[in-house]
Amino acid sequence: MVAEIENVPLLIVDDDQAIRNLLARVAQRAGFAVETAKDGQEALEMIQQKHYAIAIVDLMMPRLNGYELLERIATMNPRPTVIVATAMANSDVAGLDESMVRRVLRKPFDINAVATALVEAAKQVAAQKEPADEPIVVDTSNVVQLPARADQQEKVAAS
Repeated sequence: MVAEIENVPLLIVDDDQAIRNLLARVAQRAGFAVETAKDGQEALEMIQQKHYAIAIVDLMMPRLNGYELLERIATMNPRPTVIVATAMANSDVAGLDESMVRRVLRKPFDINAVATALVEAAKQVAAQKEPADEPIVVDTSNVVQLPARADQQEKVAAS
C-alpha cells in the first residue's frame, strides 16, 4: 500500500454491479476507502453528504447519467478528481470538461491501467489541492489522455 492512498475516499459510480465490484476490489486492495453508487442520482446524493477525493464515473447510466453528474459535480467545492470509465468512442468523450476529468479509462478494463490511474490520482490529491499544470500521463493503450488546454500548449511552445 502506498502512503498517499491509505484511506483516500473513493466513489465508484456504475450501473453494472460486476464492474462496480471489480473496481472496488482493485481499489480496496490498493488501500482506498471505497464506496459505490449504482447510478448518477445515488452518487450525487452521496457526494452532497460526504467529500470524495476521487470518483470513477461511468457515462451511460439510468436516472442521472455520467454527463449530467459531471455537470452537477462541476458546481461543487470541494469536488472530487474524476476518472471516467466508459466503452464509448473517443469522439463521444472529446467534449468532456478537461478541468473536471483527469483521465478516461476504456472498457473492458486493463486492471493494471485502473490501478495506475488510481495511484496517480491519489498522488495528485495528496500533493496539491488544485489540478496539476500538466495532465497526468499513464503509458497504456487503455487510458486516453485529454488534450491540453490552450494555455498549456502556449507554455510548451514557449519552452
